[in-house]
Amino acid sequence: MAIAIQQEPTSPGMANSDVLFTVVSTVSSQPQYQFVLDIYESGSSTLIQRIKQQPNPNAKGVFNIGQILSSYIESDNVWKTQKFATSSLANKDFVIKFGEEYGTSLSSSVLLYTGYGPAGNPAVTGSSFYTLTDGLVDPYAAVNWNFNSASYFAMEDASIYNSFSYQHTLTNAPLTQSVNDGDYFTISYYNGNFDSPPSSTQAQDIFYVQITWYNAAGSSIQTNDFTNITTNGGGPRTLSNTLWGDGGAYDSQDASTRLVHIGVGPQNLEDAGISIPATWASYKVVVTGQGDDGLENTDGVWATLRFNKSTGDCVYNGVRFAWKNEFGVWDYYTFTLQSDSVFNIERQSYEQSFVNFSTADNGPIYDKSRRGSRQYYNALKQVKTANSNWLTQTEADWLRELFFSANVYIQEGTEMLPVVISTANVVEKTNPRTQKNFQYQIEFSPANQLRPRE
Repeated sequence: MAIAIQQEPTSPGMANSDVLFTVVSTVSSQPQYQFVLDIYESGSSTLIQRIKQQPNPNAKGVFNIGQILSSYIESDNVWKTQKFATSSLANKDFVIKFGEEYGTSLSSSVLLYTGYGPAGNPAVTGSSFYTLTDGLVDPYAAVNWNFNSASYFAMEDASIYNSFSYQHTLTNAPLTQSVNDGDYFTISYYNGNFDSPPSSTQAQDIFYVQITWYNAAGSSIQTNDFTNITTNGGGPRTLSNTLWGDGGAYDSQDASTRLVHIGVGPQNLEDAGISIPATWASYKVVVTGQGDDGLENTDGVWATLRFNKSTGDCVYNGVRFAWKNEFGVWDYYTFTLQSDSVFNIERQSYEQSFVNFSTADNGPIYDKSRRGSRQYYNALKQVKTANSNWLTQTEADWLRELFFSANVYIQEGTEMLPVVISTANVVEKTNPRTQKNFQYQIEFSPANQLRPRE
């Protein structure tokens, strides 16, 4: 074999990062030699891009295709998810193939080789596909080029009553958050497995969601649940009693079902037909696997989250933000204190003569209504300000992702409206010995500004 892959990215990985491959060849000293890399989306024969690169001084080819792949991944706008939603845009499988080209002399024509020896299109692969999500790897916080997938994805025995406990929600948010009636909220998980062919015995099988409601005294007052099946918006199962190893589960996996979103906000649950108890003060969400009888495995826990009811502070309605976090999925938070809105108006005008030189009459008419100063350009820009309540260190660190995100929305009623964050101010530990909390104030503008009247 001529080409060998020495380094490849993890799967799943993040597209907005350094997605690195290192390859070598036993024939890299041939005249006019170049490594050749082909990119396909899994399941498609359409070539996305072909990259050619000469060997470096150490006879290696180092390819970074993150910027290319990120152009083919977008956001799943799933804020209003009822039960489950699969990922049609934010998570995709890519096929990466390596080959080589070279000639017989410095002046000869070159021929393309498979990378295994014969002539033909690139064919050498390290994995049959690589799963990439529309997230990023922070180069300052990371310890490697790769996404730390082990913290958010684990292979456990599927459809068996085994015991495990993880917190694999794709977020850096605290495990306890605040929501209110009418709020949207989604959580996201890697689902199934990333092998090819897929494993019939092991997976991160996001199967079952249980929601337990509590009153102000902490007593359980209601329980609701639903499973990850196609009729609930998820997959790959079509029936809830299908075991992972049976037909219709593991062998039906594709890119869309390897990332799933779950609607767990009060408004999501209400839209899904769940009758929310009027006296709720909090609720717990538990995401589990499946047992060998086709029912939930309550000892196999993928995540446990808690939501406390918040009714706003100091009679303010607050501003609820949704933003794409560093994993490429959505986080939510409400700035509960005072919010303000101002309009900045930019105008441009010109001075026209009192005399109408374009008159068709024999003499200019004396017209008191003729405008001397005439505006020909009006631009309106609405700028809003939101203030958070006091935040813990954990909350403050997490909310910085909101300021860095280029994809931010606010919830107004049942509508999600795009906005642009312009500035952020923080009050933090002015006295480190006594002050343990933070407070944020941010300015933002609607991404779609009002149109002025001409």
